Amino acid sequence: MSERKAINKYYPPDYDPEQAERQVRQLSKKLKTMHRDTVGIRLMTPFSMRCLKCSEYIPKFRKFNGKKELLPERYLDTIKIYRLSIRCPRCNSTISFRTDPNRGDYTMEAGGERNYVRDDARSPHIKPDETTDETLQRLLREEAEAARPADSAGEDRMQELEKRLARLQQEQHDAEEIDRLHRESLERGRRAASLAASIADRRTRAEADAARAEEAFRAAPAHVRPTTAPDPTPAAPAPARKPAGKNPLGVVVRNKKKQRARLAAQHRVPTDSAPADPSA
Repeated sequence: MSERKAINKYYPPDYDPEQAERQVRQLSKKLKTMHRDTVGIRLMTPFSMRCLKCSEYIPKFRKFNGKKELLPERYLDTIKIYRLSIRCPRCNSTISFRTDPNRGDYTMEAGGERNYVRDDARSPHIKPDETTDETLQRLLREEAEAARPADSAGEDRMQELEKRLARLQQEQHDAEEIDRLHRESLERGRRAASLAASIADRRTRAEADAARAEEAFRAAPAHVRPTTAPDPTPAAPAPARKPAGKNPLGVVVRNKKKQRARLAAQHRVPTDSAPADPSA
């Protein structure tokens, strides 16, 4: 019994306790996963998704107890590809997605769909089944584009800025034109409504006047009503007659010439009573 409970143990001179602890942990992990293709891990969803069975929304960065599986295929014959699987928190169905080293993203496999699909603007020509030679050519082409002089890049940016400014100006002009046409149509509608209202008012007044005239005609006595309709054409005026001889009103008409001659005879000076010439 005393030998089993010994207090002295041998430690070699090159013994490192931290390294020994690491080796023990690696060995235990290897023993656990030695005969298993799938490993249980704790992961977070790399993107927002929706379950196809119950339409449950799963946000990004939500934690799950999932499974990681190493696939036999490789990218560029060296990079490993993994399949990650989780369970829907509502219907407990399996949702799986895999890594995509070609685009540096994840690809949905089964059980769900992504709410947002990233549009890689930097490399839109990347193929999902790209070969090694195509990858090398693409990388060389991207390096050549990145090594372009800064002047050409600045010119491209200026051209893009000018195109964007022209597009904004065109949109603003189109909006102003639409507003002007809308205002003109509203003004025409108001004018047409006012004209129709005035025509209706005049028609109503004419009808009211005709009704009042008809009522007045019916209310008048029978001997006052005209037997025949008056002639709308005015009668021609009678020719004026020249007064005969004497004035019928008894007004004495005097001759102005005779009156002037009589007045001149009364004020005429006689010749014998004229004054003598002082020069004689």
